[in-house]
Amino acid sequence: MRPRQNSEHPQSTPTGRQASTLWIGLLAWALTGCASLDQERHLAPLISDLSTAGGERELEALGGALLVRRKVESNAVTYWALRPLASHARSTPERSESSFLPPLGRVVLTPRESVYQLLPLARYSRQYYPDAPDTWTFFGLPGFYWSKTNDGRTVRALVPIGGVVEHFLSYDRMVFALMPLFIRYERNGRVTTHFMFPFFSWSRPVEKEDSPDSSRTEGGGGRDWRVWPLVGVNNWEGRYERWFFLWPFFHWQKNNLDRPEDGQDKRWMVWPLFGEQQRGATKSWMALWPFFGYTANSKNGFWAWDGPWPLVTIQRPGETGQASRTRVWPFYSHFAGDGMTSTHVLWPIINKRREVYGDVVKDTTLVLPLYQAWDKRSPEGPSSWRKVFPFFTRYESVADDESSFAFPAPSPLTWRLGFVEEHYAWMWEIYSQRRKGEHLRERSWLGLWRREKGESEDRRSLMGLWARRDYIREGAATREQSVLFGLLRWRSGPEGVTLLQPAFPGPGWPLKRTGGTEQ
Repeated sequence: MRPRQNSEHPQSTPTGRQASTLWIGLLAWALTGCASLDQERHLAPLISDLSTAGGERELEALGGALLVRRKVESNAVTYWALRPLASHARSTPERSESSFLPPLGRVVLTPRESVYQLLPLARYSRQYYPDAPDTWTFFGLPGFYWSKTNDGRTVRALVPIGGVVEHFLSYDRMVFALMPLFIRYERNGRVTTHFMFPFFSWSRPVEKEDSPDSSRTEGGGGRDWRVWPLVGVNNWEGRYERWFFLWPFFHWQKNNLDRPEDGQDKRWMVWPLFGEQQRGATKSWMALWPFFGYTANSKNGFWAWDGPWPLVTIQRPGETGQASRTRVWPFYSHFAGDGMTSTHVLWPIINKRREVYGDVVKDTTLVLPLYQAWDKRSPEGPSSWRKVFPFFTRYESVADDESSFAFPAPSPLTWRLGFVEEHYAWMWEIYSQRRKGEHLRERSWLGLWRREKGESEDRRSLMGLWARRDYIREGAATREQSVLFGLLRWRSGPEGVTLLQPAFPGPGWPLKRTGGTEQ
């Protein structure tokens, strides 16, 4: 008679002993291998060290806030970013670009020029010449200006206290003190002096002793003066004659004096009641400026009507070839000319536009802010862009052999802005895909899913849970897979399935990609 077994303490069955042995063996196998520094590790959103489609090494941490790219061979950093605060990229050994608080801060370094700026507070630029001294310019709020010219001189200014400014905006040179008490500037060969601007001023041609700047323009225009608002005269020899009396009420002008009599422009106005303008066969009048105006040419059939401006505008080109325009703002407008045809309905919400420039044709459709799209046809190939706000954006270009897709697209801005995609899009893009040639990159929010497909390899990974690598090994298609943070890895190929050594935390693929074969 067999003894009764104690039901409270059952004996281990052979199957249970085998299972325990199997798990112990697997654990011992796992503990024999960890991913080395030259292997991929995917622990998003904390940290991932991956091989990109282009063959670079990319370290991503904190869901994409920290990003570092290196060359695998030299380990040299080509790009780093602490998004959205700052980034640095070295496109070539001679050129680098840095951004901070984008788009406000920017640093560009090249062999020819260095630029440092933080808009709108300050900007410094320095130019380098192989056979001449360096030049540089600094401008900063609330009005500091400091510059070294190409002839070795240094000029300074503090607005509005006083100083000297050269080659700034449209001015060749400007000297001022207690602005607007005293201002003197040179522009287009003429020097103008203002005293208690805008009340008193006078101008004359630039003379040699006016400026030490050897690059100035001498001897332009003529003499003029004004005592504002009583009377003023502004003449430029061979160009125009203009005067006013009791500004802004009485004006008289004669322009284009270098042309024949029928090509000169003559106008007068008693502001704002009425004014006239005539140039050859073209005559215009204005009433209650700027609300009503009419222009017509008796020879070529051109005419235009404004009234009440800016709500209603009608322009017909006749035989001139100028633009045709019809506007009843904001309900409807149509423009045709200069290679462009554009129609607005309920401006600025709906717009349909076609632009033709040489062999390039671009069609644009806007239904703001919900839908934006354009299609371009050129000899190099077609390209297109779509944005359905706030859902997705898509771009395709045959000419550049690239495409991109992103979901969602909460930015209301039109077209693609590089600094937005680089520094901010990672925060909200649940899924993005970018392709350039044979390089395909996919990324999910926080980098949980990644795909990096290059010329010779296709790599996919989902956190550390699962990863796959497809490549050519000894001339045959080969697939490697990893699960459970690299604890279990195997290779599938013509020879069958081969178990690979664990590479915790996985997936453990080599950071250096194959060149098409791997031994």
